[in-house]
Amino acid sequence: MCDTNVVKPLYFQIADWMMAQNRWVSAGEIARQFGIEHCKAINTVSYILGEVAEIECETRTIPNQLEGRGCQCQRQVRVRNIDAGLYARFKKQEQQSRSAASGPRLTPPPPENLDVGQKWQWMMSKSQRRERVQDSRE
Repeated sequence: MCDTNVVKPLYFQIADWMMAQNRWVSAGEIARQFGIEHCKAINTVSYILGEVAEIECETRTIPNQLEGRGCQCQRQVRVRNIDAGLYARFKKQEQQSRSAASGPRLTPPPPENLDVGQKWQWMMSKSQRRERVQDSRE
């Protein structure tokens, strides 16, 4: 577990929590801990196991005491390691989103030599604003 100030996606928060637990964890525990549906917890664990190579996991299957149809076993997961590169990637994305959000995204002002009617027409015309924005960027 590294930087706690970085905004992380749910699958990564779950993996981080599982690694901190340092024990076998079931989807039911994940659902209770994160306040999500059991099905979503199962799908998230499957995503972590199948799609995220930077998260090193172990799995085991234990028998269920439930009777009836359906799976008669329960999968448990233990996270052994999370690559530090993932933390760095999320931190970089957070910094980029902050820098992009900090700059104002305002429509450039209309040309000064227009009368009131022409200014309204200019404001309502997307093509005029696009041309003005392109001119100001060059």
